[in-house]
Amino acid sequence: AVPQKFTIDPLKAMKNTSLNLKVAPRQNVIGMSAGAAVTTQVCATLEARELPDDDQRAPVDILVALDVSASMSGNKVKLCQSTLELLLRQLTSNDSFGLVAFSDDATIEIPITKLTASARTAALRKVKSLVTRCSTNISAGIGLAAQELQSMNVKNEVRSIFLLTDGHANRGVVNPDDMCELARNCLNVPNCPPISMHCFGYGTNHDAGLLRTLSSCTQGGTYYFVQDDSAVTGAFGDALGGILSVVAQNTVLNIQVPSTAREAGVKILEVYHDNKVRIDDWNFKVSLGDFYAEESRDTLFQITLSNCDLTSAHVNVTVSYMDTIEKALVTSGEEPCHIARPEGNSISAPSAHVEVQWFRVNAVQDMKRANDLASQGNLEEAKRSIETSLEQAQNHAYTSHPMICQLKTDLDEVKSGLRSVSIYDRVGVKNMHSTMLSHAQQRCTRSAGDQASNHYRSSKKSMMGRKFM
Repeated sequence: AVPQKFTIDPLKAMKNTSLNLKVAPRQNVIGMSAGAAVTTQVCATLEARELPDDDQRAPVDILVALDVSASMSGNKVKLCQSTLELLLRQLTSNDSFGLVAFSDDATIEIPITKLTASARTAALRKVKSLVTRCSTNISAGIGLAAQELQSMNVKNEVRSIFLLTDGHANRGVVNPDDMCELARNCLNVPNCPPISMHCFGYGTNHDAGLLRTLSSCTQGGTYYFVQDDSAVTGAFGDALGGILSVVAQNTVLNIQVPSTAREAGVKILEVYHDNKVRIDDWNFKVSLGDFYAEESRDTLFQITLSNCDLTSAHVNVTVSYMDTIEKALVTSGEEPCHIARPEGNSISAPSAHVEVQWFRVNAVQDMKRANDLASQGNLEEAKRSIETSLEQAQNHAYTSHPMICQLKTDLDEVKSGLRSVSIYDRVGVKNMHSTMLSHAQQRCTRSAGDQASNHYRSSKKSMMGRKFM
């Protein structure tokens, strides 16, 4: 049960690197007498390469865990059957596919196997025969899906579970914290390729908080709010477009203050990322998970400024990851961040990119606060928080920037979901969770038919989404 191992080929990785690292301070000149400036922000940006021809992509293992409780009967299960048929037709004989159905308990409907011509025909036939049953045992679905994936003798490097449910767990493990612990223990197995879990909440009666948290238990996981029947195929298409374009995995950013900068008083005060690990005041590691082709991801952090003009960098950043295209383990060279500290009060113009990303980070925090307020029943205060963030976006110096435009669209939608308690419970909380996760990850989590021009949607996601519409 050993996956294909990557070999280290530094020359090949350097020539065809899948990720490009850039580091920029908010301002690269801050005079020693420049007002009260004692700290600044730095942005580390990783940009993923375009994907070469489809026959060069990494093969995938996909296990669908499908809710077949009674509430999924009728048109819902028929649309899911049609969507699974579309998914099966997009995979190749190098990919593996399996299906677990869950209701009172979970059953293996299609054992995970390579999609040979005969296996594809058998899978399509089985999908058409699915029937709905009784309750909703999400934990059984997750557990059996993970067990089936881990049982494979030959594992592909890109592995995913697509979990689709339209309700709340009412059988098996029902406590959200316990279910998330179960997911972490089942899916994060040492010495095995990572498994991402993509959760699809179908309709307005599912537990958005649970699905968002479950998706966050794995690197690269996402949560899609599938509001109506027409959106389910587009959501699967968008997610599959990402899975079939993975170019890097297990990406880790290393932020370090060099010794000369330490002696000059430079420290890392904060890293604005959920998956950060503080080693000490001068060293942080940030786990960024997987990257789809063409994705760009930004990690912002706050540092103290030096007490003198340094010839060395304030910080150095490196990145390490598994390159799924070049089949190599890659560690980049150090990318320095220089900030000049001349005498006087001169300050350079701020970086437009860092300004935009700093606003994104703060907008995500505003949405988190609004969600906490709304979940406590304080919708008016939650709405004011979103309105403030929306006004800042509209008045931002770079208000026409594509990311700011995306934020304005999404914040306005979040605001509309706070009009009343009933609207929030039915739709607003789902949109809030999906939007927060999308902007935190800088990854599209929308059905292809929902937001055709989403800023985070790559060309591969767009292409696959069109095939599913």
